[in-house]
Amino acid sequence: MVRLTGKQQHTPGTIRFLLICIGIGLLLIGLIADIFWASSSRFKLSSLSISNNWSPHSSDFPATFPLMFNEPLNSSANQKPKEKHVKEKSKDGRVLSATFADLPAPQLKWEKMAPAPVPRLDGAAIQIKNLLFVFAGYGTIDHVHSHVDIYNFTDNTWGGRFDMPKEMAHSHLGMVTDGRYIYIVTGQYGPQCRGPTAHTFVLDTETKKWSDMPPLPVPRYAPATQLWRGRLHVMGGSKENRHTPGLEHWSLAVKDGKVLETEWRNEIPIPRGGPHRLLVIQCDYVSPTGIFKCFLVCGGSFAYTLMRICFGNNYQT
Repeated sequence: MVRLTGKQQHTPGTIRFLLICIGIGLLLIGLIADIFWASSSRFKLSSLSISNNWSPHSSDFPATFPLMFNEPLNSSANQKPKEKHVKEKSKDGRVLSATFADLPAPQLKWEKMAPAPVPRLDGAAIQIKNLLFVFAGYGTIDHVHSHVDIYNFTDNTWGGRFDMPKEMAHSHLGMVTDGRYIYIVTGQYGPQCRGPTAHTFVLDTETKKWSDMPPLPVPRYAPATQLWRGRLHVMGGSKENRHTPGLEHWSLAVKDGKVLETEWRNEIPIPRGGPHRLLVIQCDYVSPTGIFKCFLVCGGSFAYTLMRICFGNNYQT
């Protein structure tokens, strides 16, 4: 008979397996503990670094940090400039953003002008010497003006009203002057949200006489208009559906109110179009062969550079 006992006999293989499992378990526990310790150390170091960088006593501490949280600095050294700044603001009487506080500028004052003869919305105006010529515009949504009023800056009076051509647009005009002649290009014809017209005109401000110019190839709302080296440039604006930006760019040779060409010339299209844009042209002579580099800015929305080869008052691409 075989006698059974309550204890089991472990073979050497079983003992070896148990030792290996225990060793692996201890290694895993140590690895996990090391990971937690490393993470905790990095967090502490990062927190310490941030604290040092944000410390009011640190030379790298940003001056705007207390303002972000509306908390004043406790350091007396940092309080003094703040008190000085407050005194400067109270003395000047204005509160400016720190971005513009160090920019010197004149303190301009508004002066009240004589009331305009009629209320206007979305008309056009150009100043020549001491006279301001005000064109067209809405009186109401159902009524548009078809005349020009003149304001005299010298004596603060309005006068010299005269009519516009019947075919001329009433709003969203493109307009520019050479100091005597005013060139008027396209625009909306009629009240409310009517369509644009392609008609263009030139006004002699000394004789108050109008002359026709060739119509624009297609009508536009409020195109950017400018004179440069004897050519009248028209670009952008809105297309006939009113909301699609136009990219076209045309020019016409003019001199002293006279049109020197029978039709508009296609020019380099602009990269971004749209209505109600101011056109500024700055050109530099960069080559003895007649090459000009021109920098154009329209309404603050884009700027681009064109290279032109110029001959006298005209130029070609």
